[in-house]
Amino acid sequence: MATKVTDELMGGVSSEESHEPDCEKVVDTFEKWLKGKATQEEEAFLAEQADECSPCFESIDQQQLFVKFLNASLPRPGAPTNLVETIKSKIHQTA
Repeated sequence: MATKVTDELMGGVSSEESHEPDCEKVVDTFEKWLKGKATQEEEAFLAEQADECSPCFESIDQQQLFVKFLNASLPRPGAPTNLVETIKSKIHQTA
């Protein structure tokens, strides 16, 4: 605690505060990667952070477990059988 106060008075930030923006960026970038939308630079950033910052990935691991739980627990409703035909007819009507 004393170090945190001293750092703040000296114009610095504590190590806990300094990694929070990076963790948020890691989580956002990881979500993009999961969706297949991350750039090569973003993938390199993730790899670098994986080597340097374990708190970021602890949060991501928890999120992944929660998503797996939701996917396993919640039934996904199917599309109505006539949906494809309805969409095709709407397209033909507007074309």
